Amino acid sequence: MRDLTAQVTSSLLQFPEVTVEALGEDEITLDSALCGKFSGGRSGLAWLACGPQLEVVNSVTGERLSAYRFSGVSEQPSTVRVVKEFSWHKRTGLLVGLEEAEGSVLCLYDLGISRVVKAVVLPGRVTAIEPISNDGGASVSTRHLHQSLRWLFGVAAVATDVGHVLLVDLCLDDLSCSQNEVEASDLEVVTRIPAEVPQRREAVTREGRHLCFQLRSPSGTAISTLCYISRSNQLVVGFSDGYLSLWNMKTLKREHHSQLEGGRIPVYAVTFQEPENDPRNCCYLWAVQSTQQSEGDVVSLHLLQLAFGDRKRLASGQVMYEGLEYCDERYSLDLTGGIFPLRGQTSNTKLLSCQTIEKFRNHAEREDNVNEVISPDTSVSIFSWQVNTYGQGKPSTYLGVFDINRWYHAQMPDSLRWVLTKWFQYPYKGLI
Repeated sequence: MRDLTAQVTSSLLQFPEVTVEALGEDEITLDSALCGKFSGGRSGLAWLACGPQLEVVNSVTGERLSAYRFSGVSEQPSTVRVVKEFSWHKRTGLLVGLEEAEGSVLCLYDLGISRVVKAVVLPGRVTAIEPISNDGGASVSTRHLHQSLRWLFGVAAVATDVGHVLLVDLCLDDLSCSQNEVEASDLEVVTRIPAEVPQRREAVTREGRHLCFQLRSPSGTAISTLCYISRSNQLVVGFSDGYLSLWNMKTLKREHHSQLEGGRIPVYAVTFQEPENDPRNCCYLWAVQSTQQSEGDVVSLHLLQLAFGDRKRLASGQVMYEGLEYCDERYSLDLTGGIFPLRGQTSNTKLLSCQTIEKFRNHAEREDNVNEVISPDTSVSIFSWQVNTYGQGKPSTYLGVFDINRWYHAQMPDSLRWVLTKWFQYPYKGLI
């Protein structure tokens, strides 16, 4: 790989002093680790949390937008474990998973008023949260979901350390009551979907509880990550023993379950990637296995190919893949394979981030493009990780970029590649 020099376009953005002070105080007194993430949406948010303190800033200007300190039901303070961005009814907020002394709480936090507007007590310790929908009823935007979920107003998938996967009704149709994390509502967990969901929901909400469907019963194996893929309408569930499952949100049935080649290493993160106009209706899922713990950590990347029977364009303009035919691992990379510390030294490797960036071409508004299924012209997955070799000063940080379309091109037979190159060169001289 060539040595590249970065082109600096702006100076480092400093977080507000009051934010640094609020987070630093908890890091010292509570011995809590600082965590955070920059939002991938247009909102330009960045959230940071340490212990019970949550700070939200503008990732472009550095302005402090919102701050909150979560209260616990006991003397021991709560700890923010999971945060996911969530928008509803033209509001912007966060779904926050709190760990307390006797369990966990799912909170809906409104950034506009810096306040918790919904809170639900969860069984076990929360390990992952993933928004599924922010609407409900007979809405067109929820037709891709199972009929029972369409009667819920806002759905969030919640995972626990004992293997629960719960689909929680956020009750976004009623935000009139004042609620916080101390006065959290109870869950009405339903293991089998009842025949009359609207009537059951009405009775449950009248008693101040939230209806919840158990997608997966607890098995004792912790769930380490969740990811909802809107284009295939699948919920990806990663486990601490290296297994990965795909659940169809239309049928609420499991379509795939297998262990990654990395073995019994937790599936720490996943990201979706779609190639440009694959005629076989294939798309891809990156699964990262990592322990993210003490010395000798392992970080490995696994690329899974998902093949579908159909790819259609919905009335909303969204692309939807349907009919999963197979899910196979096509490529893997061990990020710790080239690290050989000196004798007596130990190294520690941690994944920092995992995301996909896509770019869609602006298509002219023509009649023949109305039913065209649009795929991204550019799709790159970006991974960053940190290697700390104890005794060698500051850790080293690495960045890896995977272009799915270039990978496709590299796998083409030489003869076919030569024919396509010549074909493109003729009408478009100098393009290739």
